Amino acid sequence: MPPHQELSQTHNCVIEPRGNPKKRRDKVYVGCGAGFGGDRPMAALKLLQRVKELNYLVLECLAERTLAERYQAMVSGGDVDPVGAQEKVIEVSCTNSDSGTSFEKSYVPEDGVSTYLGAAPIVECLEKYQPNVIITSRVADAALFLAPMVYELGWNWDDLKVLAQGTLAGHLLECGCQLTGGYFMHPGDRHRDISLPSLLDVSLPYAEISFDGKVCVAKAEGSGGVLDFSTCTQQLLYEVGDPSAYVTPDVVIDIQNVSFQSLSTCRVLCTGAVPSGRSVPDELLRLVPKNCGWKAWGEISYGGYECVKRAKAAEYLVCPGVDFNILSYIVGVDSIKAAEIDENAASWATCKDIRLRMDGLFDSKQQAVHFTREFSALYTNGPAGGGGISTGYKKEIVLEKQLIGREHVFWKTGMKFTNGISSNTEESRDEDATSSCGENGPLQHAQANRQDSYLPRSPQATGTSAAPTGQKVPLYAVAHSRAGDKGNDLNFSIIPHFPPDIERLKMVVTPEWVKKVVSTLLTTSSFPDMDAVMKRDKWADEHVNVEIYEVKGVHSLNVVVRNILDGGVNCSRRIDRHGKTISDLILSQQVTRPPCLCSYTTTFLQQSDNPLVSPAKRKKKNNFPRWVFSKRSENKMSFTGTLDKCKACDKTVYVVDMLSLEGVPYHKSCFKCTHCKGTLVSRAPSKVSALFCGTQDKCATCGKTVYPLEKVTLEGECYHKSCFRCAHGGCPLTHSNYAALDGHLYCKHHFAQLFMEKGSYTHVLEASHKRSASTPPSEPAEPNPEESAQEEEAAAAAADDDDDNKEENPKPETP
Repeated sequence: MPPHQELSQTHNCVIEPRGNPKKRRDKVYVGCGAGFGGDRPMAALKLLQRVKELNYLVLECLAERTLAERYQAMVSGGDVDPVGAQEKVIEVSCTNSDSGTSFEKSYVPEDGVSTYLGAAPIVECLEKYQPNVIITSRVADAALFLAPMVYELGWNWDDLKVLAQGTLAGHLLECGCQLTGGYFMHPGDRHRDISLPSLLDVSLPYAEISFDGKVCVAKAEGSGGVLDFSTCTQQLLYEVGDPSAYVTPDVVIDIQNVSFQSLSTCRVLCTGAVPSGRSVPDELLRLVPKNCGWKAWGEISYGGYECVKRAKAAEYLVCPGVDFNILSYIVGVDSIKAAEIDENAASWATCKDIRLRMDGLFDSKQQAVHFTREFSALYTNGPAGGGGISTGYKKEIVLEKQLIGREHVFWKTGMKFTNGISSNTEESRDEDATSSCGENGPLQHAQANRQDSYLPRSPQATGTSAAPTGQKVPLYAVAHSRAGDKGNDLNFSIIPHFPPDIERLKMVVTPEWVKKVVSTLLTTSSFPDMDAVMKRDKWADEHVNVEIYEVKGVHSLNVVVRNILDGGVNCSRRIDRHGKTISDLILSQQVTRPPCLCSYTTTFLQQSDNPLVSPAKRKKKNNFPRWVFSKRSENKMSFTGTLDKCKACDKTVYVVDMLSLEGVPYHKSCFKCTHCKGTLVSRAPSKVSALFCGTQDKCATCGKTVYPLEKVTLEGECYHKSCFRCAHGGCPLTHSNYAALDGHLYCKHHFAQLFMEKGSYTHVLEASHKRSASTPPSEPAEPNPEESAQEEEAAAAAADDDDDNKEENPKPETP
């Protein structure tokens, strides 16, 4: 039977509700068949054989093979020529069924412009044609996986909560085995030392998605690799910028509070993805190819005595006239620019076998060819003992990013039918599979084993504990990481092995620290002089920007570095164009873990839940702070939550990230000028309704004007650095080592000590009131530890008598 073709009408990308969407299943099983164009072809077949309940298989490359009747495949390998890819699949199908045919030549856009589409075109294909194979042009990775969920589960485009969870599933699945132990094993990290036979049998992942948005990712039972909290967290933050606004064409999601709960060694429950404040993007990302010149490169090897100096001489002989276009490397010593110059010099003394590589980007083909000829001339004109020369050049393009309104982006679908593949039917699918995330059992099991997500990540189940304090250790000992790239920007995660270590990592991993570490990537030569180093550092200060986001749900940091990848993967002159090795560059840094600020556990309590306070005393609402400290044998943190919502974004705002203006809470990142959108560093005038820049700050302690250079801001109040001290002992305070009570600040140590003295804070309050009444507000005295102690002891005795009298005949309490 000759194939026939059918084309649909053209649509724009404006989101329109689906008309009476049909719910076809209660849950759908979607698997990943390939994480990129070079993935193992047989891995998808192995997944199909092992996981019988799969309904859909999604590949990010074209696989020229037929599939069993019960599966549908979606492939993004069409790129700018989906029609040509379609013809190739039909050619294979027709060849296998002895019904070969030919079609007219497909159309390929000459300009190569492509725009990321969402799931809507795929959903239309599924509704209209029920095809066996769908080949797309450029579609967002997560949208490939979201489409079958929308179609099968009857979701609509305004069901943002379930769309967010579905997009989370797609994001986790899109890179294939990176979720299940691939690109994870590390012999230098005891938490990631996976056995080689296990890694050889790593399984591609799949997901079970329920109608209500419940997501469970899994790997085939009995397969190798690892699927747990660590692998899921690495993939969650892979190629992510701001985790509060992960943009896809269908929905913008917030993954800050995503968490993972292990159901078994092969299944993980994923929760916490929600729509972001800007739930649906108004514009789509378009990639426009632009010429960026000609790439040329050359390599040569040197061995024996002073081989490094000979490589340096070779670099010098090639560079005249073109050195500003060249990056050079000593392969095996500074191939990825991971070490400082003095560190390289120490290792070069013992080198007996090196290879010099030089990469250049030129405006014209003639310049690129000239470079390769100069490099080849080293055979007869360079230092002695050089061999193994290889050179090459090619034209390079860069994909320029543009944002375009949805109404200006159009798509259409088409279908070709051949009898080589029988039509998919409900009867031909395997419906006997059992659920991995049942309504009660598995979820209850997940709650009972919540701590599984914090267990060691290696199969050997070694112990996990806090990193050592006060001594230098490589960051490997504290955390693990994965790097990803987007254009000229890089992101990498910092995931502590012991979750409470995140608080100390935040003190070490700062924008300044990150910029200093990655600045070595900008070194253009293996033998730079001090002028070159100063020029490098100046360029980094002007162009490289670092953003650090805390992802509370997985106790991790996401670090984004802008303008660090030498123009991006398409035109970079580096050996590691994607910046994949930078995660280990970061982990290899020696860091000193800050000491514990306090040996007490911070526990947020409602007043009625405070076990340290008698029922009679709970009536004195002003006597209780927002937190108390109790001595524990383990350094863990527990929270009952917060009800504060940011005025700007209406999301939960935690104490460590909160600024308060006239009693209204804000995230620090949301506290911006209404006019210029710049982050505010001072309080706004009290008589205006919007926030504007200005300096009218007064120190909350002394009442005098405080300027930015000497200012400390805490919960909307400003202090001089010299006034930011404990009200009891006068010791200096930090943002992570303070407690507030009735407008006074205390260090955590003295705050806990004062509570344990009397079992309440009554004596502290009375002492502070006396101190305030006797001290003129315009001329506040510096805290005197001895006088404060005497006053508090006297107040404590009076408070004891008063409390004892009131507790003799307490009134009945209502729970």
